[in-house]
Amino acid sequence: MKKWKLILVAGMVILACVGCGAQQADDKQTEEIPVTEAETTGDQTESEVEEKNDNYEDLEEKGSAGETAEFVEKIQTAVAAKDMEALADLCSYPLAVNGEVVESKDAFMELGSDAVFTEERCAVIESVDISNLEETMAGVIMGDATPNIIFKSVDGKLGITGIN
Repeated sequence: MKKWKLILVAGMVILACVGCGAQQADDKQTEEIPVTEAETTGDQTESEVEEKNDNYEDLEEKGSAGETAEFVEKIQTAVAAKDMEALADLCSYPLAVNGEVVESKDAFMELGSDAVFTEERCAVIESVDISNLEETMAGVIMGDATPNIIFKSVDGKLGITGIN
């Protein structure tokens, strides 16, 4: 009888250890995000760009101070004029553009206005009602679906972080 109790206790210890090991492996799998070659440029993925400086409280403060509305108007003006230079100055680098990571202002300018200022995107951004914009954890999304422009506070300054 003692032998069976000892075997039962040993079995329970082994199962507990295996269970803990499986839990750690599951945790590692959840933390790792599979990345395809198309999603990477340099050392950053699109998801890493989107996670950059998620300072939601700072975005709320800027919204209450009227900075958000001013920033939206700057974006709308740049898009209406199809002014790549003005829009590039409003971006926070790196940013995601049409699913690709753009590392710098020069790389953004190389995309060309045809890739950034599509008719559909221009129409969506022009029709954005500043009073109906909501601040989310991702930032402020200008547009109901795709195409859209996303901006948020990055290092204490509003900047475009996504153009989809």
